[in-house]
Amino acid sequence: MSTPSYRYVFADLLTDQDIVALELEGVTFDRRLIQAGSFRASIQIPNADIAAKVRKIAPSGPEETNTGPGRTVVHIYRNGEIWGTYLIWSVTPAGDEKGRVKVDIQGASLESYLSRVEIRQDLTYTGADQISEVAADLVAQMQAQPYADIGLLIHCPPCGILRDRTYKASEAATYGQRLVELANVDDGFEYMIRSYLQDGARVRDFIGGLHVFATGQDQVWTRPGNILSWSYGADATSAATSYQARGATVNTDLGEVSEPLMGTAVDVDTLHAAGWPRLDKTIDYSSVVVAGTLDDYARWWAANRAGVTRVPQATVRIDDQTAFTPNNLGDYARLTIVDTWFPLDDNAKPTFSKRLRIVGCEVTPPTRNTGETLKLIFEEEAA
Repeated sequence: MSTPSYRYVFADLLTDQDIVALELEGVTFDRRLIQAGSFRASIQIPNADIAAKVRKIAPSGPEETNTGPGRTVVHIYRNGEIWGTYLIWSVTPAGDEKGRVKVDIQGASLESYLSRVEIRQDLTYTGADQISEVAADLVAQMQAQPYADIGLLIHCPPCGILRDRTYKASEAATYGQRLVELANVDDGFEYMIRSYLQDGARVRDFIGGLHVFATGQDQVWTRPGNILSWSYGADATSAATSYQARGATVNTDLGEVSEPLMGTAVDVDTLHAAGWPRLDKTIDYSSVVVAGTLDDYARWWAANRAGVTRVPQATVRIDDQTAFTPNNLGDYARLTIVDTWFPLDDNAKPTFSKRLRIVGCEVTPPTRNTGETLKLIFEEEAA
């Protein structure tokens, strides 16, 4: 079993023209559905030649504006295949008391850019498909703004679920914020940005759909076996059994007391019947002026976040022939664990063997002292 090869190529965000390839250390990067994943790395500066290369992405003064954080991406190649593209947001050179210099680099996947461009013209959608019309148009509108075209190809097939939405320029919301809100509603959808090679050229896709991201057969991970560690936390810190959404202030009569629009409370009756106490939570959507939309949000929270939230995670060992890549988020995995917490039952069968959906992952490339690992985050389970 050979060690996979990683390569880190920095390029301009808008043109995707290569700037420099660097050998990084301490690299970790993760991906998520809907939300942006993070990137962290560092590089030692032992001599002037390395310093000159790194300065191509780390300007040494305010007069240097042709490169640097906010306009530079890093493409992560694993065995010649792109495993992620991250927009660099922070580069910090620092010297220690022994005269050593190191540069820390932090970034986030391209979804983070969607949350940095504001909607500066009113947008209205009536009876529009939430994916093929609203989500697709939001991305298209963003890229139509001056200097905001990051080369996303839009793949958003219709889903048949229609929405009414109005986004006001005065709200100063970003395209990313509105996409997240649109996705996290009752009968909502998922999206992600994928980068990959096609005929030798780098491609960036914005893909939206209703749980359509599964691309291959189930992954199989076991303990004992290729599962290095696992966790299965149960968290009631933010638990609720009744949700209500609060919207905008719709009163236009200056002589009356202004109060926000309130949606209908959605109780999780199954939990109450099982003995749960009442735990209330109100979620704010300050721009929503339609009560039905607030109710859709409350139903989503009740269906997806009620009671104790359990988040299964597992760190697994992979090799250079792995069939799973970060672009496979949405795939399912069969996770089987046998240890002192999950022993075999009386029939010698595992007490924990579940088919779980992968919604996030964190990759740690190999170093001279450690092997490559993949931390998997599975779809949350609510009690």
